[in-house]
Amino acid sequence: MSKDRLQFKICAPQPMVMARSRRDDWSVEQTGDVLIFEFGPEMDPSRFGGGPWETYKDALDDGSIGGIVTVVETDEPFDASAFEMWEVAGQRAAATGVERWAIVADRLKRLSTRSQLDANGLDVRGFEDRGEALGWARGDG
Repeated sequence: MSKDRLQFKICAPQPMVMARSRRDDWSVEQTGDVLIFEFGPEMDPSRFGGGPWETYKDALDDGSIGGIVTVVETDEPFDASAFEMWEVAGQRAAATGVERWAIVADRLKRLSTRSQLDANGLDVRGFEDRGEALGWARGDG
């Protein structure tokens, strides 16, 4: 009588890349219940309301996102339309159950973005390190 053995390989979960722009100036991925947006140096903040906004709305629709990490490396300063997008993004996040929002950016952009998101009752924190921000957004500490 032979015994069959099942073997399982345990692998660390890989982040699912949900979208990437053609110009590669922004990306988004989901890891567990955390949504990670990255805006590269070439991203024009006035374009936040285009593809990134549509992807953001779609990702929040099912209510499974508990935390957000936004990495902002844009060279351009934020204008009034960018600040408005941050405010609306914060409202939508709060309405769909997001509790934590981490911002990885230079000091000025961290402070200005945080001021737009704080008004929505989210727990918003600024970080210099993406890994630390991800850990906090997951609730690791």
